[in-house]
Amino acid sequence: MKTKTLMMTGLLSMISAAAFAQNPVAQVHQDNTQIRQDSKQIHQDNREIKHDNAVIAVKKNEVAAGQQQLQAERQQRTTLARAEQADVKKGDLAGAQQLDQARRGEQQVIRQQKQEIKHDEKVIAHRQADKQETKIARHEEKVQRHEDKVKRDHDAAKI
Repeated sequence: MKTKTLMMTGLLSMISAAAFAQNPVAQVHQDNTQIRQDSKQIHQDNREIKHDNAVIAVKKNEVAAGQQQLQAERQQRTTLARAEQADVKKGDLAGAQQLDQARRGEQQVIRQQKQEIKHDEKVIAHRQADKQETKIARHEEKVQRHEDKVKRDHDAAKI
């Protein structure tokens, strides 16, 4: 008798759990839980975007500083070229050759820095594009969640 009672109790509890799971109220609770999780994800995305913006701002400042340094080095190179030309006019070929080597070395450094600056600018552009894609995707998710919420509220109103 106890076995039958236990089996019947277990069966009834399984049926009631299944019935409760199909209950619209349970669906609303489940939807609310999903909304909370989505909101947490949105907040996390916002924090990541703010962090990315800060990183991009730092990179932009580095690029600007690099460009200023490049301009200063160009001016130095021009000064060396003028000094070299003055030495050539004087007939000091050894001094002119030394200045020429120094100028060529600086030109190589400047080329490398230009390449680094262009690379940094490309990285910044890619990050900005990724950030924009993330914003668009997040907006689409918001619209979808809003549509789901409106539908769920409409269905809940029918209950």
